[in-house]
Amino acid sequence: MPIAQQIAHHRQLAGLTQSELARRVGCAQSQICKIEGGGGCSLETLQAIADALGEVLRIDPAQLGEE
Repeated sequence: MPIAQQIAHHRQLAGLTQSELARRVGCAQSQICKIEGGGGCSLETLQAIADALGEVLRIDPAQLGEE
């Protein structure tokens, strides 16, 4: 599953809206929307999202470039 889909999935499992996740991460809701839509972001932002969702960030090199 691409990273964008994983983020959306875990956000929904956590019962959070994009706005709530953005507030926890410290970014705009539009950035979360862009990321969940397959747009890129920094590793620091991915780590902040994982932290906000209570998840561990794991990057599979085989998935890089899927989105």
